[in-house]
Amino acid sequence: MSDFSQVFRDDFNGSQLDRGIWKAVYSGEYHNEMFRWDPSQIQVGDGRLTIATERAEDGWVSGGLATIPDGQTYGSYEFRARVDAGQGTAAAILLWPSDNEWTDEVDIVETHRPDREAFAFTNHGDPQVTEYIDTDVSQWHTYRLDWTPGELTLWVDGQQKSRITTDVPEQSMSFGVQGQVMADHETWFGGGPDGSTPDRVEIELDWVKVSAWTPGEGDSGNTPATPPAEAEAGTEAEFAAPAQSSERQVAEPAAAESGDPWAQYTVNGQIDWEAAAAAVQANYEATGQWFL
Repeated sequence: MSDFSQVFRDDFNGSQLDRGIWKAVYSGEYHNEMFRWDPSQIQVGDGRLTIATERAEDGWVSGGLATIPDGQTYGSYEFRARVDAGQGTAAAILLWPSDNEWTDEVDIVETHRPDREAFAFTNHGDPQVTEYIDTDVSQWHTYRLDWTPGELTLWVDGQQKSRITTDVPEQSMSFGVQGQVMADHETWFGGGPDGSTPDRVEIELDWVKVSAWTPGEGDSGNTPATPPAEAEAGTEAEFAAPAQSSERQVAEPAAAESGDPWAQYTVNGQIDWEAAAAAVQANYEATGQWFL
């Protein structure tokens, strides 16, 4: 008997998004003015969800979706996914408050590197904590986040990779997936697109399984162990109201816990001025005030 009971599983069978699960499909301009979300960038076909980020005549366009307003407090989130490489593009697979008001955020997989050779796992608490996981996100992997009171535990392909216990969310959270295009000043992501950036970058999910936290009363469930065969995605999508997103800046976890405001930007005794400046910029964009 496990501590989790399945709430839903989506294997993306058929040719349309299951709107009984994915109740929010994003649309509208993103705040960094580099791209817009459009439901047409979400495709379901051949047992796969594809979210495309594409170069358009008037800029970049991407897709995003979430279970908002449905959510839960604590649970397990498991999925098999891959993300194309692409300078200036990013993907975030995350937990977001079910009321769509930013107070907490957990980025399960966030592609902070254009080559996708590693990803960031972040709890946007106080202090914010990020751990960097050496995994080639451009290849198929199975990811699982177990969220229980006071603890976030991350697994990749069945191996525990991280555990965060600082300021863990205590409110109802929803599960979401979104593409992004970064601005030149967003240096933590490597800046914006350049001549090397493909015209189309895809986020692909083979399946998603979400379970509730039911200590000692759960079901074991089954998880596919092999990656899917290559296939073309479908083309149909449906529409819903937009969701909002925050600016994401991160710090190394050990430094963030020290109490020194500069410690989270210090590596081997040297301050990373670029990271500190990015944090100040993010704070200004979020609050209208300059502070670290």
